[in-house]
Amino acid sequence: MTTPLPREPSDEPRPLSDREKRALHDLEHRLADDDPALSMSLRQPAAWRRHLSDRALNVIIQIAVVVVLLVVVLPGPWGAALVAVALMVIPGTLSILASRRERGESAAES
Repeated sequence: MTTPLPREPSDEPRPLSDREKRALHDLEHRLADDDPALSMSLRQPAAWRRHLSDRALNVIIQIAVVVVLLVVVLPGPWGAALVAVALMVIPGTLSILASRRERGESAAES
């Protein structure tokens, strides 16, 4: 009888079996129960906020709350004017930030 040779490690990762997926899932839940702070720090952020720091997200939320409060508190024409200005400023700011990011990435590549 011959002993089977061990498989050579390949560059491509193999998919996890169902048993391995369950074991990984159990480990994640135990980690979350034992140390929630560590579990939160290891968790990957959602795709839409990978490029945002916690500080930037906090600033965006604060600005949004102030704008909503101003729209509610201000008289009709002033609230409408504030909404109109916000609808002009926000896309402009986003396009400026996107162009700066592209310029920074192209400078890093060269």
